[in-house]
Amino acid sequence: MSAPRSVSFSLLFFKTLSGLGVGVVGMLVLIIFVLLALGTTSNGAIDGPFLVFAAILMGFITALITNCLGVFFFGMLDQAKYANVREVVRHIVLLNTMIFLFLLPVYFFVIIGTGGKLTVIFMIAVLQLFVSAQASLLTLELSTTKNTRENMLAVYGIIFSLLAAVIANLWLYKIGQDFSSPTELASGGSGGKGATVVLFSILPLIWLFFGIFSSAVEMIYRWIYETWGTDFLSR
Repeated sequence: MSAPRSVSFSLLFFKTLSGLGVGVVGMLVLIIFVLLALGTTSNGAIDGPFLVFAAILMGFITALITNCLGVFFFGMLDQAKYANVREVVRHIVLLNTMIFLFLLPVYFFVIIGTGGKLTVIFMIAVLQLFVSAQASLLTLELSTTKNTRENMLAVYGIIFSLLAAVIANLWLYKIGQDFSSPTELASGGSGGKGATVVLFSILPLIWLFFGIFSSAVEMIYRWIYETWGTDFLSR
């Protein structure tokens, strides 16, 4: 079996930069949706069935745009590894649609139970963005090769990325709650600024860490291989 591939620092840098850029684009799309939603709310709740449906679509459209862009740019930057990006993008569109349909009953159940509270919809959207990003990266990484070592490195990279994103977003959530007024914290409609902060930070952070760890894990493993002379994941 061939040795683990060598990953350059330039690839790490550009994948990190592209991941952050894709996350920022997704955040801007999300801001547009949220501003439109806030303009039609009453006491923190969305009024009207059409506006409720538009709020539900917010997470799906944002996830679809961000995940497709992220996979496309990663594929363009690392063509030696990702040889069939267009086919992967088609699978990601289908996968994101299935995740959205799976979460639809959750949206409607929560909306009925809370009266369409915007913060609750935001938190479900965060869940959708998180799960769909993870699923999209797994689809990209595991479609490249049947090599057990490469597949395991891909899984490690994604897991480390998600752990880093979760820790960073929990920290930002706490900061948002600390800056919330007692009235906001006591309100069922807003519930503090933490949920809003996480909603806007989840995409830049998760794609930033994807860009970092998807390459960093391979670089570290190559260093281990060269140092000890053993391909542990292929044993």
